[in-house]
Amino acid sequence: MAHFDDARALVEHARQTMIRIKAAYRESLAEKSIKPALAVEIKNLMENLRSALDYAATGLFAKYGKSKSASPRIYFPYALETQTVDEFRNTNRVETCIPGLGAVRPDIVAKLESYQAFANADNVWLPCFMDLNNENKHERLTPQTRRETKELRLTSGRASIRIGQGASISVGDGASIQIGGGLVIPGGQTFGVNRPPVTVGPGRAEVVTWVSFEFTSNGKAVIPFLRKAIEGVDRIVNELAMM
Repeated sequence: MAHFDDARALVEHARQTMIRIKAAYRESLAEKSIKPALAVEIKNLMENLRSALDYAATGLFAKYGKSKSASPRIYFPYALETQTVDEFRNTNRVETCIPGLGAVRPDIVAKLESYQAFANADNVWLPCFMDLNNENKHERLTPQTRRETKELRLTSGRASIRIGQGASISVGDGASIQIGGGLVIPGGQTFGVNRPPVTVGPGRAEVVTWVSFEFTSNGKAVIPFLRKAIEGVDRIVNELAMM
């Protein structure tokens, strides 16, 4: 179980790294540029999570695997995002990564397949994570872009209207819109994110700017994606440790 203990320790380390990433993330957003500390911490977190998966694979090989090689190279098997289950099996990926496993524990092979993108759309994080991590392994920090999106939010009482960027509403002369507790938008105006409406009555109209960094290569928002990877790797490690 030592390999799985090491894998769990790496996942826990990733959770602690996430705290530092959030701090550097906020600073980078404020400065509108990627701070070097953010890129380094992201790189470290992803490498540790990838190592945790490989430790789990090594743990399975130590318990059930067999190889003619004295020092086989063991890796966590994963399918490409576009691969079907048949294509994945035809590559013999599991046997290549964890020799001998399928002969004695086909149930674990099935479990490994259940983590793949072809098994569940929610698993698409795995090939995306591996692709990002492979880029980092080649000492190319994955660039991120800063994206801002605006939203007009009209609120009165418990009712609200939200209008996204690029959308607008026109109210004709003599007409009006009433929201919730009495906020009225008089007629004769067109409003949207870049042109908040004139309003009358209790309530408020505000433009909210949502800001995030995204991975350029896959368009994933950084913080949600890293959270997904941590939780995904944690689940995989703990489930495989029980088998």
